[in-house]
Amino acid sequence: MAITRKPKPAAPGGPVDIEALIGKGGSVAAYQEQQPPKVKEIPVVVRIPSDLLGRIDALVGRRQLKTPRHTWLLEALLEKVNREGK
Repeated sequence: MAITRKPKPAAPGGPVDIEALIGKGGSVAAYQEQQPPKVKEIPVVVRIPSDLLGRIDALVGRRQLKTPRHTWLLEALLEKVNREGK
């Protein structure tokens, strides 16, 4: 097995191969869409009678796509607010 000396690192202030640096290239600046500011969610405790909650769960269960109860309730609230807000 041949033994060689450890290569010496290039001096920090030494000559720079400009063509190699240019040829290395870089990445193109990516377009970033501006995202809307996040809305702060505030937890709210709501007391719902058990029979009404059962009816809500039945409606949620009938959906073709699995939907959490939380999402269903938010949709129902938005519908009510939009209907009465006009």
